[in-house]
Amino acid sequence: MAIIFKLSSMTMDQLEDFPHIWDKLAHFCEYATLAGCYAMLWTRNEWSKRQWLRVLVVGGLALLYGCTDEYHQSFVETRDSSVLDLVADLTGGLMGGIVYAIVTRILNRFDPVPEKKLEVDSRQ
Repeated sequence: MAIIFKLSSMTMDQLEDFPHIWDKLAHFCEYATLAGCYAMLWTRNEWSKRQWLRVLVVGGLALLYGCTDEYHQSFVETRDSSVLDLVADLTGGLMGGIVYAIVTRILNRFDPVPEKKLEVDSRQ
């Protein structure tokens, strides 16, 4: 999040040193990575249950941070905020969640996480 904040606080003149890639692609990649990091908040076992809901949650979190980023960017000289940037943020966030869900499903297929069993006290 700090990297996204730093990049969004730079003016267009300061960004000239960076490689010129399509702005929406940069937003997509940044927020897909951010959503993947958000997805790691859950353990792999927890992620296996209701994956679609978790994808929506991490996509929503990415969109929420994207809104704050666009608001911050509106105060930076030579920069502006854009609804299309928010669309790229949301799309990247959802894609990051989907990729994490797919990786989790593959990992659980080949290396299943054991279910937690309740330990019974043998003294009873």
